[in-house]
Amino acid sequence: MLLQYPKLSNSADVARYEDYRKAHQEFMKAYKALYEDVSSFSLIPERFIQQAEPVIDQYLTKQNEPGAEQRIALQAITDFITNFYTFMDEATEMFTEHQALAGHTMKYLEKVSFLNRKNQDRYIRECEDDYLQLMPELNDLREILYMVRDKVDTTSRDLNRLKPIWEKIKDKIRQ
Repeated sequence: MLLQYPKLSNSADVARYEDYRKAHQEFMKAYKALYEDVSSFSLIPERFIQQAEPVIDQYLTKQNEPGAEQRIALQAITDFITNFYTFMDEATEMFTEHQALAGHTMKYLEKVSFLNRKNQDRYIRECEDDYLQLMPELNDLREILYMVRDKVDTTSRDLNRLKPIWEKIKDKIRQ
């Protein structure tokens, strides 16, 4: 979404508006990066389940056959699955928090869009206060964004810790 700003004057009064505009642009850049990270992350758990389920099912079927060798302790698989479900709960919470942020962001952008239309032919000195009234909301959104970003980063790290454990289990199952 491209935002258009009112015509700027050469006045020193513009500085406060410039602070708002800079904060707005930084937020939009950070929000876009977060959105892209969450979007690319969203399919990973589902893909993992689709790939892991047949491997685990095959292993469990072989273990139930008479005379089957114990290649890997069933406890290791159980522990992994428990850790994976904990990860899934954290990922679900992350997606929920991101969805709430997206809703708040859309409401904020509607206000910005309204002000842009309303002030389209005015000099910034005439309408600076309109935009500055959005600063508390923008600051709240930035705080929420940083919390969600932290949650996304933590969830990604947790997934990266699970991957090598799964690879070891998968290798032992295939032996």
